[in-house]
Amino acid sequence: MRKLILTAAAVLLTAGCAGMFGGKDEAAAEFDKETSANESRVKEDRVRSSLAQLEARLSDYTQTEKKIPAKLDTLVPKYLAEIPTLDLPVCGRESNKVEVYPPETLRDGQVDGSRLRGTGHWGYVFTEDRIVIFVDCLKPSLRGVPWYQERGVY
Repeated sequence: MRKLILTAAAVLLTAGCAGMFGGKDEAAAEFDKETSANESRVKEDRVRSSLAQLEARLSDYTQTEKKIPAKLDTLVPKYLAEIPTLDLPVCGRESNKVEVYPPETLRDGQVDGSRLRGTGHWGYVFTEDRIVIFVDCLKPSLRGVPWYQERGVY
């Protein structure tokens, strides 16, 4: 009997009261929520950083080559080691693919969201006087704006 009581006490100490009832306590749930939010912010910051890198390398290419590349893959390997991976779970699976859109995708120099397919890939569109790299996603970032409107215009 004594052994059974010690075992039950050990279970209570290691599992906590929440473990006995099959749920998490409020502090653990809040920690999980905060951790998830932090991970989302980190991923979004990485995407914005990759977007800035793509913009910079594209600018280098257009200044050096004196033309606009038909595809972003043209930047590899001379200007960019590889197309960066886009990892935004809200927009789809991890990918480094690029969707090239026709010039009509731009309206008044900005990406027209109604013309996007929302693939979750990088988006690329250009005219003679405008080049736009964007995230081909209609869902909002943590800033509250659709991903296709986040940076990407220079």
